[in-house]
Amino acid sequence: MRRGLSRFGAAGLGLAASLGLAAGGCTEIPDIAYETEHFEIAPDFDYPICAGTLAYFEAHLSSVESSLSRTVPFGERIRFYWITKNLDSWCSERALGCYYPGTRVIIGTGESVSHEIVHAVLNAEAQTNYFLEEGIAELYSGVGAYRRASLDSRPDPSELLWLSPTDYRFGELDYAVAAHFMAYIEHEFGDGSTRGIADVIVTAAGPPELEASFERFTGISFAQLERNYDHFARNHYQGLHDQDITPIETKRWIDVSLRCDQDDTFGPLTDGSPGMYRSLRLELDDPQTVDVELRAPERVSVEIVDVRRERGSGVVLDFRHPKPSGVNEHPVLRGGESSAVHLRAGTHLLIISQPDYDYSDAFLHVVPRQFPRSNDDQLPP
Repeated sequence: MRRGLSRFGAAGLGLAASLGLAAGGCTEIPDIAYETEHFEIAPDFDYPICAGTLAYFEAHLSSVESSLSRTVPFGERIRFYWITKNLDSWCSERALGCYYPGTRVIIGTGESVSHEIVHAVLNAEAQTNYFLEEGIAELYSGVGAYRRASLDSRPDPSELLWLSPTDYRFGELDYAVAAHFMAYIEHEFGDGSTRGIADVIVTAAGPPELEASFERFTGISFAQLERNYDHFARNHYQGLHDQDITPIETKRWIDVSLRCDQDDTFGPLTDGSPGMYRSLRLELDDPQTVDVELRAPERVSVEIVDVRRERGSGVVLDFRHPKPSGVNEHPVLRGGESSAVHLRAGTHLLIISQPDYDYSDAFLHVVPRQFPRSNDDQLPP
């Protein structure tokens, strides 16, 4: 049963009015179509949201609450407006999502929801430092962080720390710097330091107090911390949820059937269109030829995505919501096909999907050949 905003009484009507103004007054506010323990989900589409996606929202919320030692109070739900069309009429131009402070209301896409959930848990008194709050939201979204060595013109963390909310440049590079800097802090000093800094951020502290909090929770002045970051930070930090994806560690057939009512099946597709998917992870220590066979209806496919190639194209994949750049060609097999594919060393995501919601029995066979390829030179960069 679909439920509208009216069931939430005066508070709900006030929120509806606020959302109507934010959306320019002419965008229809979606009804709530799904309720889980901690979420009310209002999509702007009518096709199903699969059980795996709903279960992931709950699991991700639990992970964020544990990491930050903060919880959504009992009885409160996060309301998620899942928007696939005209997001600019809801949020700032170029933004993939937004959060209404003090409301537990988030607006975004399937791509941005894990980030916005972090904002809803933080529930800051006021957003006075976008750089650090966005950095923490990126970190605990579970997606990795990458810094290209060639981007010498990127802004320094200290520059972004001192920007006021009105001066902050909403852009991909700034988010990347924020994500990478907080990934460095988490890796070097542990989640206790990140948690302590987050507790200061939510009090609407200004830059001087925030710099002091870094020294308190890392034991290093912010100036020295920034120098260490410039010299010693890795280019890439793995996402906190990357290892949650089931690895392929058997030569037996793997059941990858797609059923929207099962917790291992996600949907809609990562581009927001109707369909279902699930993912597996293949780790190769050396370049290898891998025999792959998919026994399934023809509408089912498996795409073998080279994570490192995507990163080289500027895309850090969200392993739970993998959306390749479209720049690289990755091997794709359809149901009933088999192939020997040549893969580089590193991590590969196998995305099994279909563009509808009919149940599909599907079985995947993935067998690296005994003798690995000698080097990566024969493979495209």
